[in-house]
Amino acid sequence: MLSLAGKSFMNKLQNIQKHFYWLSGILLGLSYLSFSDFHQGPLACIALVPFLMSIQNENSFGRFSFKMLVVYSLTIIIGFWWTGYYKPIAVLVCLLSQLLFLNLTFLILFFIQKKIGWHKALILLPFLWSFIEWLTQPLPHNLQVLHLGYTQANMLYFNQIADFSGLWGLSFWVMMLNVLFTFCIVYRSRKHIFVLFSWLLVAFSYGLFKIQLSPKSAIGRANTQTKVSLIQTNIDSYQPLDSVILNQTFKQIVTLSDSAVRTQNPDLLILPEATFPLALFEDSSLFQFTKKAIDSWQTSVAIGYSETIDKQNNRYKNKSLVFTPQMATMWDSLKITPEQIKVYEKQYGLPFMETMPYFGDLPSFQNRILVGGKETHVFKYMNFDNEIFNVSLTICWEQTYPQKIASLVNNGAEYIALMNNDAWFGQTPASKFLLNITKIRAIENRRSVARCSNGGISCFIDPFGKVYGKIPWFTPTISTEDVLLVTQKSFYTQHPDAFAYVLFIVFIILFCFFYWQKN
Repeated sequence: MLSLAGKSFMNKLQNIQKHFYWLSGILLGLSYLSFSDFHQGPLACIALVPFLMSIQNENSFGRFSFKMLVVYSLTIIIGFWWTGYYKPIAVLVCLLSQLLFLNLTFLILFFIQKKIGWHKALILLPFLWSFIEWLTQPLPHNLQVLHLGYTQANMLYFNQIADFSGLWGLSFWVMMLNVLFTFCIVYRSRKHIFVLFSWLLVAFSYGLFKIQLSPKSAIGRANTQTKVSLIQTNIDSYQPLDSVILNQTFKQIVTLSDSAVRTQNPDLLILPEATFPLALFEDSSLFQFTKKAIDSWQTSVAIGYSETIDKQNNRYKNKSLVFTPQMATMWDSLKITPEQIKVYEKQYGLPFMETMPYFGDLPSFQNRILVGGKETHVFKYMNFDNEIFNVSLTICWEQTYPQKIASLVNNGAEYIALMNNDAWFGQTPASKFLLNITKIRAIENRRSVARCSNGGISCFIDPFGKVYGKIPWFTPTISTEDVLLVTQKSFYTQHPDAFAYVLFIVFIILFCFFYWQKN
């Protein structure tokens, strides 16, 4: 009786899902949203099952394309409605700019399915999906947020494989689960159920080994710590930059920084992105005050500031540096000039809002142009015991570029300081979703991340993706914690593109085999 009831239930489920392919768009969209009390990552592991079942006998390219567009339109609208908080047009831009390459995988899948059949085409789908994610990631119009692997940021015992495969391995793992769940429903075979649970067990076993059984295998043994304070302000990003706002911002920064130095005695203070909307070295009063404050504190400070380089066309640079007390003390006596100071310039901005993809000379929808930098830097600073620490600074949207963060670590960064501006999105899921992206970067490279944002979310992330020292968003306060330093490099850090190459090679071999087998 139970067996008959089970078969009846599976028949009904299969029939419903064949006709309700749009459920995939809803489930996938919800899997990207970030709620503090619910980890929605598991939804992504079954989200595409209704769509995959609905295309089993689909021979019409028109109907196939329609289903595909419905699924991803719903995904973008539900998953990324918060972009409209920034600018109403942003949702439409997100929809139109991302649909083409998101649907590219399924467009190719349709023709593969015509050649080798639905079952074998689905076996190839995870390989094709992850490879195309990797291949299209550098495209200038790619917003970087719709990669399937990000849905697993909170699943710490399942996402540790990222230190080997990077984000692309997580996307591969999630898509394979969708395929296996589809096979289990369609074929109701013990073999497929066994493979499904084995696939889950592989990721969980790896995570358990790295987190609990042998963490030193991930981070090495010779690890030291540095004490870091995050200075989170609460300034409305939408207010015009007048003297009142500038004074309010400056007062918050100085008061909080002074408090951190007096009460916490950190090795480094980290300020948010573009802390000063003025050129630090060009505004003499600002520079003199900053230099005297750091000399008085005898504490290094990671400072972000913006610098207009062409007022007529609103072209600017977003810069940051680590200003050390040694630099402040010796500036005048050594006659140091700004040209001699190592300054990091933000390389990647938010497409359409900070830069205009493919048309670098055209203003963005915010009527400004970010001029990107060319070099990455490792900044050195010392504590009172003369211990030297190596940190790399990165700014806001750059956290969405996996190879970018890997390059910082390859240059010698022992941890990453992320200077952020999430206040543009208010108290929407945006900040939590972007925090999830930061977690994946920490796991991929096995590096701690000190994440400082002007409105939140400011926190520390350890090399296993665990968050600590979190500050409530839109609260002007400080958080001081010890940050673990790591010198050992993960496989992904050393070979960020290797997994994608393997996926492509295996895909070609399997496709040729299946095609030969059928013919």
